[in-house]
Amino acid sequence: MNNKFKFIDLFAGIGGFRIALENVGGKCVFSSEIDPHACDMYEANFGENPYCDITTLDPDNIPDFDVLCGGFPCQAFSICGKQKGFIDETRGTLFFDIIRILQKKKPKVFILENVKNLTTHDKGRTLSIMLDTLHELGYTVNYQVLNAKDFGLPQNRERIILVGNLKGVHFDFNKLKKKESKPMKYFLDVRGEFEYLNPSEYTILENKYIKEQPNSGLIFIGYRNKPIRKAGVRPNTEHLSRVHRQINRIYSSEGMHPTIASQEVNGRFFIYDKDRVRKLTLDECYRFFGFPDDFKKVGNSSKLYERIGNSVCIPVIQSVAEEVKTQLLMEGDMSNIENEDKKLDPFDFLEKVYKEASKEKDVKNLNDSQKNNIKIIVEKEQNNKGVFTAIVSSLTYKCLFPYQDVRYHKIELPNGYSGRSFDTKYVTPFLKEKRFLGAMKESGWLTRSIEQSHPFTRDFPGKINNKELKDAFLNIFEDIEENNVLAYEYLKGIFILSQIEKQKRTIEIINPITKESNMSITKIMELMNKHFYYKYSSRGASILPVIAFYSIYQCMIKHFDRFKDKTLDKLSSHTSCDKSSGETGDIVVRDKETNEIYEVLELKYEIKPNFLMVQDAYDKIKHKENVQRYYILSTKHADKEEMEKINKFIEKVYEEYGCQIIINGVFDSLKYYLRLLTDTDEFITYYTKNLQENTELNYEHKIAWNRIIKNKEE
Repeated sequence: MNNKFKFIDLFAGIGGFRIALENVGGKCVFSSEIDPHACDMYEANFGENPYCDITTLDPDNIPDFDVLCGGFPCQAFSICGKQKGFIDETRGTLFFDIIRILQKKKPKVFILENVKNLTTHDKGRTLSIMLDTLHELGYTVNYQVLNAKDFGLPQNRERIILVGNLKGVHFDFNKLKKKESKPMKYFLDVRGEFEYLNPSEYTILENKYIKEQPNSGLIFIGYRNKPIRKAGVRPNTEHLSRVHRQINRIYSSEGMHPTIASQEVNGRFFIYDKDRVRKLTLDECYRFFGFPDDFKKVGNSSKLYERIGNSVCIPVIQSVAEEVKTQLLMEGDMSNIENEDKKLDPFDFLEKVYKEASKEKDVKNLNDSQKNNIKIIVEKEQNNKGVFTAIVSSLTYKCLFPYQDVRYHKIELPNGYSGRSFDTKYVTPFLKEKRFLGAMKESGWLTRSIEQSHPFTRDFPGKINNKELKDAFLNIFEDIEENNVLAYEYLKGIFILSQIEKQKRTIEIINPITKESNMSITKIMELMNKHFYYKYSSRGASILPVIAFYSIYQCMIKHFDRFKDKTLDKLSSHTSCDKSSGETGDIVVRDKETNEIYEVLELKYEIKPNFLMVQDAYDKIKHKENVQRYYILSTKHADKEEMEKINKFIEKVYEEYGCQIIINGVFDSLKYYLRLLTDTDEFITYYTKNLQENTELNYEHKIAWNRIIKNKEE
């Protein structure tokens, strides 16, 4: 391909994508935007009005193009219980309109931009559906959260970028050209009509309290003299940024600027520059996004601030576009052909196998015994992620390096290699991207049962608890190394069954509330007890009480005066301990205005509360401002002597800190809260929805609920 490539600019805004792609040789052949003011600015700068309602756009009316790009709004997807397909699940959202265009026009590449929160939106379900939908269309997709401050701009602004292509190539974000940014003072206007604050309106911190935040580059230097809290603020905390509302914070021009939002009131923080405090000018805001100084601004200031807050950072998109052009559009630059001199890139190879597997309905080219090996691996994939990851990475390595005996998975073993390094760099990122049930956060090889200085031979001492699983695991290694069975067939077979299993485990949860059923509290407690203590074959039931209380709090936060102006955090990961996850507890209620923690619940399943547990709770909250209550609720009651010790400590904490630590039983508390609700059906509806959407629940926990409800109705 020559240097010119054609692209379309969807959700065009004021043209940030267009500037970036034109700067690397692209030609815009179509634009779409619905906001009238954005269209006026686009026309003033590019000579064409992009007004178009994408929801009614016929893709046949779009000229042919090579690259689709756009920063689309993020919307939640409906739950498609009958599993009509990923494309159907996106119907009714603006993402669906992107899919319509990709499906019809089949461009070589797409570049999409969205808020960082997309990675966790709806507990990761939104992103998962997007990736699966794009995969259905034949696209290989990779994504990464990028920060504007890493591309020469003085703004701490994180956004997710998704790049997909039909070439089967795994786009490498590591090749992006980055540029360390200078502080914002180098981007400020020398003169102009500045909105200064009177010195009596603000306070600048003492030097000992001023420091640059290591990750964001922000330097909180002072605050407007406005009330910082309604009540309960501890003395001498004015130097902490978190006790001030964002719009009252002042940041030094020696550091980065916070994310500029689309609302004028919240969009411009106060900056301290040349010994005075002021807001950013319009020109400075646009400069912080990489727009040229001669970019034409049309309309009133509030609209102009709104436009820039919704824009993309041009240098970020331009860096991505440069690599898209090099990696995905230059003919012959990224060949997938394997020869003596070049092996397939591991990402590209995995993508190739995954695509082939997605077309198959059953495993071929393996005998019944071999099929049974992979069947066992996949059936236990979700609860034995280390075993699953180790076998996938070993088979992948064997395919790419057939002369390596992959049983010798550590460098210190004779003629060994580093299976863990290979997995961490290539396999686990791929499994996470494709949302495999067995994907881990970092590497499956970190699991103690796998990380042994012993080859994967019959006498392997690693403690894989399930004997059937361990036998299947070692059978596969023996087959590929002793019996010359192709590792490729095993790998493809695992991918086939894993994708089928993933679909099977998407269970539609039955909601017993079909009308105002007025289900009694006694009946609800009976259902909860049965669900918590159902005979499960796998671990994970400990999350069920957490989901139950989260559902109760969703009700209470809406209706109770005590929770007025409070907000409920999304459920954090239940598979990692609080220390590793950074969480204060299982359920966290915050003050809407200050974002400070107000109330915390920690749920224990079949564990008696003890003094150390309470002490740990205190350690988590003692440095946090204004925590009112910390509940430790367990399905088991504490011993009498232990409780006496706990109560003395609780009294001491309350006297010194003002926070009440409350120990109680799960079922006692649940029953009490249900009595407080006007409509208990609302609780059941939330519980059903949360079971449906929780990604950490095993499918058998969902099936158990359905069986309990069916038995109740029969």
